[in-house]
Amino acid sequence: MKLAIYGYDTIVGKLVLEGLEDSALAIDEFYPLSPLSAEYDAVPLRGKNHVISCVDEFEFSKADVALFLTTRDESERLIPQAQAAGCIVVDNSHLFSGADAAPVVLGDVNPYDITKVMIKKLASVPLATTAQLVTTLNPLHDTYGIGNAVVTAMVAVSEHGELGTQTLARETTQLLNGMSIDVADFPAQLAFNIHTRMGEIDSDGISELEKTVRNETASLMEDFVSGLSLTCIQVPTFYGHTMSIHVELEEDCSLEDFRKALSESPAIAFEDELEDKVMVTPVSCAELDNRIYISRIRKQGRCCFDFTCVMDNTRHGEAGCALELLNMIQKELNKR
Repeated sequence: MKLAIYGYDTIVGKLVLEGLEDSALAIDEFYPLSPLSAEYDAVPLRGKNHVISCVDEFEFSKADVALFLTTRDESERLIPQAQAAGCIVVDNSHLFSGADAAPVVLGDVNPYDITKVMIKKLASVPLATTAQLVTTLNPLHDTYGIGNAVVTAMVAVSEHGELGTQTLARETTQLLNGMSIDVADFPAQLAFNIHTRMGEIDSDGISELEKTVRNETASLMEDFVSGLSLTCIQVPTFYGHTMSIHVELEEDCSLEDFRKALSESPAIAFEDELEDKVMVTPVSCAELDNRIYISRIRKQGRCCFDFTCVMDNTRHGEAGCALELLNMIQKELNKR
């Protein structure tokens, strides 16, 4: 694969590069792209330095695949150029989330949709929140059917990239030193605070983030999304999304069978299986592995269950999903 990455220096971009070092993905040529011209630097990958190119001067026809880890404005401006040059684009801006033009693909859920990606030359990386939710609910839905799910997603500030992590770090330092803070990039302070909405609210009371997650979930689990009640709140943690989930199944089952259905997904693990019996939290989760950790499973009457789940949103979430898409695309390219 000849691979270009625009946004290699973002939080997700750095994790993608880290993942590429250890992956089996065969890379013939690598093109790190920057918005800056005359940037005479290089990006190391697999023992070789790769010269950075200005994205506005780059010929996308050189690449088989371009991974966009940038803003919606840049994706909107440049993706049509890349597609026109015959390049397959994997976009992480969520500009096209839920749109038929950009299939959302998760290997454990809808791997067959990779054929749509090859035809349309465009794929949308799901939000980490979407990936966590769908990966958790899909095995339950496949086994018993889910009538309704009530989900509260407690979202880490890294959902906003470096702007979120840097703002939280700065505000925390200032407040701990008795200094006042100026709130500029967010509707309220992040440090020691909880935001009850993320993004603007529409006429139905649904926030921007909730709408994106719902649209992506509809693409991945077409027959379920009408039963989803989702609330996303911003919490002052750097990394790691936490969800509290209540599900109403279409068929009843025991607590043991419920757990067995969840374990069908290789991406899911259980807190009580850990040898040192640590509590899985957003902090400890990143130190474990790239799986989603389930805890506090309770049966609340016939067909109804409650549980929590924690996931490293940057590593297992967006970076992991992007790498998974690259591997799936390479397999399709190898068939040609």
